[in-house]
Amino acid sequence: MNEQIADALQKDIESGKLKAGAKLPAVRSIVDDFDVAPGTATKALKLLVQRGLARPDSTRGYFVKSQTEEPESGAPSPEFVAIMQEIEGIRAHLARLDERLNQLEGPQGSA
Repeated sequence: MNEQIADALQKDIESGKLKAGAKLPAVRSIVDDFDVAPGTATKALKLLVQRGLARPDSTRGYFVKSQTEEPESGAPSPEFVAIMQEIEGIRAHLARLDERLNQLEGPQGSA
C-alpha cells in the first residue's frame, strides 16, 4: 500500500499539482485520505525521498524536491567518515592487543 500512496503522490508531483518546494501532505492527512496506518504513510513519504522526488525536513515534514537541488553526491558524509576513522582506530587497537596477548601466551604455549 505504501508504494501505491507514493505512486499517487509521485503522479501529483509529475503533473505539477504538487510544485517544487511545496509541502507534501502530512502523515496524518495521508492516514485519513488513504485509510492506512501512520507507519504506512511514513514509508510512502520515505519512498518518495528514495526516488529523489522529496526531501525531509526534520521539523516541518516532507517537501517536493526541486529539479535544481543538487542530487545526493556519492561522497560519504562527514559523520560517516568520522565513524569509519573511529572504527579503523578500534581495529588497530584490537590488533595491538591481540599481538600483546600472543606475546604473553607465547612462552606458556611452548612450555
